[in-house]
Amino acid sequence: MSRLAPSIAILIAASAGLPAIAADPGEEWGGEMDFRSGYQSYEPKDWNAIGEDDDGIHFETGLRYWYSMGTQNFEAAGETFESTDTAHSGEAHLRIEDDATATYVKGWFGYTAAIAGEYEDPNGVGDVVDGSMTYAGADFGWNMFNDGQGNGAGGFVGYNYWNNSPRSSRTSFTTAEASGDISYDADSGIWGLPGDSMDDRIEYHMLRLGLSGKAEFSNFFDISAEVAAVPYATVEGVLGGHDTGFDGYLGPYPGCALGDPCSAYVFKGSETSVEGWGYGAMGEIMAGIHPTENLTLRLGGRAWYVQGTYDATWRQVTVAPPVEQPPEGDPPAPSDPLYSAPDLSQGYVISTENPFSALRFGLLAELTYSF
Repeated sequence: MSRLAPSIAILIAASAGLPAIAADPGEEWGGEMDFRSGYQSYEPKDWNAIGEDDDGIHFETGLRYWYSMGTQNFEAAGETFESTDTAHSGEAHLRIEDDATATYVKGWFGYTAAIAGEYEDPNGVGDVVDGSMTYAGADFGWNMFNDGQGNGAGGFVGYNYWNNSPRSSRTSFTTAEASGDISYDADSGIWGLPGDSMDDRIEYHMLRLGLSGKAEFSNFFDISAEVAAVPYATVEGVLGGHDTGFDGYLGPYPGCALGDPCSAYVFKGSETSVEGWGYGAMGEIMAGIHPTENLTLRLGGRAWYVQGTYDATWRQVTVAPPVEQPPEGDPPAPSDPLYSAPDLSQGYVISTENPFSALRFGLLAELTYSF
């Protein structure tokens, strides 16, 4: 027992001193041994080795340019509205791949800065000189056949939003909702309606189900492709040029003279709202080169198509114009006011099962950085 207590004390002291010796052996140390730090610290990137070749997670992000040609056709209540155009679009994209699960997610957003073309509708033929086209979407995919390095083939499910609205004609409609909204002169009977107009705005919401594949050759060249069915798509928006057969003239109009037959006037009372559904397909193929380890230049093509039917709805306004009143009193004198006030009534019209189609295709160029 007398020897056990000092031995335990020496062991405890030695154990307590080891971390300090390991952390700072001192300059007098003459040995060849190299000690690690007693208290190591790592940066967050070192915890999972993000960005290393063996981390299993890969990122691709970059910019694209899409030069596309498009055509769009809508039929509404027996009238046809068609446009063709070329568009220049810029796009940002991101793709994240996980080698361990052979899955990936990707997203994209595009905006069109310039649209030009021509349109044809019941109002005539004209030039498309502006408009809007934006799109955005995301996919989740699984490479069922893969090499563990992001190459392979498999299926995916996704969503794509597409606003395809080249500017064509726009027809005036009245915003009057009650008799008090009609301006008229009680002495002359002249009257008119307030109005407005709207550009086309056509938006598609598209479900994507498809197959994709990617193959890399000699760390310098790769090919990627995808084809997607669109089993369901909704279409909604506005047909700004639809006039239901009226020319959009909102006045001024003369009042009805005493004794003359007086007919009611019928006007369009709102924009034409579009709501329906359809189906289609989407495809893309790209070939790329890797001038550096992390940089990729790709060139290829892309095509989108959707068709279906929709309902067109608009408000219709009927106006009974001011009518000259017969003389009053004895002897007869002009009535006061001379013309009666106009009267307004309204209702809604719906045209169902109108066909539509939209196609856009063109060249696609991409600059991507991967890590």
